[in-house]
Amino acid sequence: MNGSAANPEEPGAPDRPETAGEAERPAARRPRFGCLLRVAAIIAVVLTAFVVLGLIFGGGDGGPGTSGAFDAGDAELYLRGDVTYLEFQNIYVSRLADGTFFVLYDLSPKQQELGSDCRIRYDESATLSALPQLEGFRGAFVEDCEDRRTVWRADGQFDSGAGYGDLDRFQTRIGAGGELIIDLDERTCTRSRGVPGIPPYDVRTCRHP
Repeated sequence: MNGSAANPEEPGAPDRPETAGEAERPAARRPRFGCLLRVAAIIAVVLTAFVVLGLIFGGGDGGPGTSGAFDAGDAELYLRGDVTYLEFQNIYVSRLADGTFFVLYDLSPKQQELGSDCRIRYDESATLSALPQLEGFRGAFVEDCEDRRTVWRADGQFDSGAGYGDLDRFQTRIGAGGELIIDLDERTCTRSRGVPGIPPYDVRTCRHP
């Protein structure tokens, strides 16, 4: 016959027979979700880092929501004789009739010194009692904290009430493209020289932490 049987001595033949235990031993399995778990861990670390940075730079001791040179958009979009609230930055942009900008923090000097979160708002029906109204404006900034009202004019000047000092003011400039740039790193502020809420008061520079 021309057919030939396999010769155990030929190359490629097994050196020894496979035992029963070796035949039944399952192949090693790799973890199915190992890579996914590692990726999830990396994402969690990155997200945690962003949260921590947000807590560090997002408010500090009562500072605004962001820091640095903030681009508030086209300056000409802010109407004269009007007040615009930028909620994320916790600031009001007040533009006078002559085009001058006043950018004011929405937490008064008194509430900052008390560590309170009672914030001001712009009320178009509010009236001034000690200062003349600015051209083109209606209303004023008001603060109603613990049933005690304080009033500031649209340019942040203190008018009357239970508070004290002008509202914190940020420096501004107009960028090369006509955008309103606000420096949120520091602001002009009023602080008690000694005991919080008791005169005398000093006007100084407060820096964002």
